[in-house]
Amino acid sequence: MDATMENKMGLPPPYEQMPPNPAPPPSYFATAPPPPATVTVAPRTVVVTPNTETNPTSIKLGPGRTGIMCPNCHQSIVTRVHYVANNRTHIVSAGLCIIAGCCCGCFIPYCMKSCKTANHYCPKCRAFVGSHVPS
Repeated sequence: MDATMENKMGLPPPYEQMPPNPAPPPSYFATAPPPPATVTVAPRTVVVTPNTETNPTSIKLGPGRTGIMCPNCHQSIVTRVHYVANNRTHIVSAGLCIIAGCCCGCFIPYCMKSCKTANHYCPKCRAFVGSHVPS
């Protein structure tokens, strides 16, 4: 059979002789790699100074209005609370919709403050103070 007949029959072309593998690259080291260089590090001294300013992440906020010192305007305030729906609200709503079999109960979590995140704001300077996520 010739090559055109093999291709018409769907046979693969004949294998060709491959050249031998190339030689590996030359070594960069004569016989063994040099020993690693030793590095000496001087000990560091870390000085920690106490932070006298109020850190917003350390303020304990509850689900309702909270009396604190505003970290922005440094005045004693009672926070203004704005409730926002979170993932928990959506999950509880979907669960009620599936359990009840209708959409009548799915609006209940959006009316409950205990299912929402409470965002606290300063009433004087209107700065965001922090948030309380229900557990």
